[in-house]
Amino acid sequence: MTTEREPRVRHPLRFIYSLPLLFASSGLSAHHGFATHFDPDTPVRIEGTVQRFDFVNPHALLHIETTNEGGEEPVVWICEMQSRGQLTRKGVTQESFTPGEAIVVGGVAARRDPYRCEFGVSEHADGTRVVGRTLDQRRTVFELDLSAENPGTLTGNWIRKSFPGGVRLDPYQDSFTPQGAAAHAAYDEAFDMPVLRCSPSSPIKLWDQPGHPGEIRRDGERIIMRFEFMDALRVVHLDKTAHPSVLARRTLGHSIGWYEGDTLVVETALFNAGVLFPNRGGILNSKELVLTERLTLNDEGDLEVEWRADDPVYFTAPVNGQHVMARTNATVARYDCAQ
Repeated sequence: MTTEREPRVRHPLRFIYSLPLLFASSGLSAHHGFATHFDPDTPVRIEGTVQRFDFVNPHALLHIETTNEGGEEPVVWICEMQSRGQLTRKGVTQESFTPGEAIVVGGVAARRDPYRCEFGVSEHADGTRVVGRTLDQRRTVFELDLSAENPGTLTGNWIRKSFPGGVRLDPYQDSFTPQGAAAHAAYDEAFDMPVLRCSPSSPIKLWDQPGHPGEIRRDGERIIMRFEFMDALRVVHLDKTAHPSVLARRTLGHSIGWYEGDTLVVETALFNAGVLFPNRGGILNSKELVLTERLTLNDEGDLEVEWRADDPVYFTAPVNGQHVMARTNATVARYDCAQ
């Protein structure tokens, strides 16, 4: 059985090469509820053959055929990777993992499934190496195709500037109403995250998603925001001063906007009850949520998105945060989430 801080070793194949021990330190950057699903203190090392590679969003899955610890019974490990979009920008393709090829994978064990892991790095018999997280600081590696162009406008393609980092979320745990506290207590990040249902969750999650770009463009009296994550589309109406009285509520709500100097202010209402921010224990919202975002270019040419969530049903005071986006050359690709 696995001992603390030592890797699980699976029955070896006939080729031998070394794979560094992953995740030696205890620090962790949360992404998609990493610590909820995987145990960073339980590394795994799996030697086997590729059975299948599901190159999909929101997470690619690598299936590895091997045997149990005694080498007696065949088993299949499933290792969760980054999204297809993120992997594509790192040069990974469907052909990067060929069924039948010998492979060694290092990662960390799942908390609930004895044959599931979070992918860290793979070594292939031909010397190829694919890295999902760095071996020293356990940081997910993203290729951010940043643009040197700075036209000085909000329009263009944007991507979360850094990971980890680039996000501010002010404390909110002491601001629950009794109804909000009950909703928060009932939320289970392991099973209730909207991404598991291929839902964009909320406008805040769209800014938060690392490794996936979004586009802002002007179309007459509308601002169109198109995000790669979950193929989400937002329309901000500049020619309206109020939200419609009769309109179906939506996950991303209904948005109106105006300019205050160079700052675009976006007010969004008519939400479904849902999850405003799914990570870090979750921030849930009622149907009474009103979200205000202020989009401004800073001195470095980055896009600062300051947001405030007012929800009198769930919170006694506004919840605030910020996301910093960098201009990117990356195009907005199809996401095509697979449940």
